[in-house]
Amino acid sequence: MTEKSTEIRKDSVALHDYLHQFSRNEMVALVDRLSEGCLVPRYTVYNWARGLARIPQLYKCKIEEILGESIFDQLVNSEN
Repeated sequence: MTEKSTEIRKDSVALHDYLHQFSRNEMVALVDRLSEGCLVPRYTVYNWARGLARIPQLYKCKIEEILGESIFDQLVNSEN
């Protein structure tokens, strides 16, 4: 598995696990909020959570802003 696919999987698992801690109705409401807040169709949010599409960094920041908590690992780029 490549580093990029590992990152996609890790991010999608984080979003999936976060969404699935709620009841079905609450999860649908959260997906609606994420869809509206990120200006993407609902199916894109579901694709992110299923690992079918990469979550761009700006969207990860927006998702965390909408949810009000940090759910993704923050990568710090450092040059030696």
